[in-house]
Amino acid sequence: MEELVLSWLESGGFWLYAGAFGAGAITSLAPCSIVSVPLLVGSALGLSAKMNEKSRFLFSLIFSLLFASGVATSFFLLALLVAKAGFLFSIAPLWAYGGAGVLAMLLGVYAMGWLPEMTHRGAWFEPLLRWRWIGVFGMGVIFGLVSTPCASAPLVAIIALASALEGREGYVAVLLFALGHSLLLLMAGVWVSFAQKIASSSFWGGFSTLLRKILAWMMLVVAGYFFYQGWLQL
Repeated sequence: MEELVLSWLESGGFWLYAGAFGAGAITSLAPCSIVSVPLLVGSALGLSAKMNEKSRFLFSLIFSLLFASGVATSFFLLALLVAKAGFLFSIAPLWAYGGAGVLAMLLGVYAMGWLPEMTHRGAWFEPLLRWRWIGVFGMGVIFGLVSTPCASAPLVAIIALASALEGREGYVAVLLFALGHSLLLLMAGVWVSFAQKIASSSFWGGFSTLLRKILAWMMLVVAGYFFYQGWLQL
């Protein structure tokens, strides 16, 4: 499969774009990238647990779209740094690992039900709620940064091939690579959204509770992994 994608990249034209998207999709299966899947699914389930069916579906769908968009944006911005400044993350920055670890830990603890529910929202808290979707997008950017080591080599190869082309073709190829890298996350989020919508309330209630608990523990394990990776850079 990888050889086929590489041959597409060398063909140029439409096949360059198809190869860029395919290369991104392949890198989404790498270990440091796939850890974002339980984070996305667990976060969507945990944060929407108290909502009604319609609200839960819309929340999970928008959450997944913004999270995946944040991951794609981080890769696109990384590509610009590579193309314009020759800068590349061989490893993710320390602050990204620390931020991702804190977020994963908080989301895991919340999904486990260990944080008390906020019953009274003061006037100071209401404005923050209006910015929650920007926060979800920002989470995607951070988790995208910690997965860059898995995709840096093919990303550089795509940029090197695309840089020889004229016009905006190189940027389009990089953008398609970023979208391909977030494809698995988007598929997982859409599946969760529609699963909540089509499943009966009694069945989904028990299944989602079990799945949420499993994913919560996975998020806590992933948080430990991020903290460990950050500690290695000290």
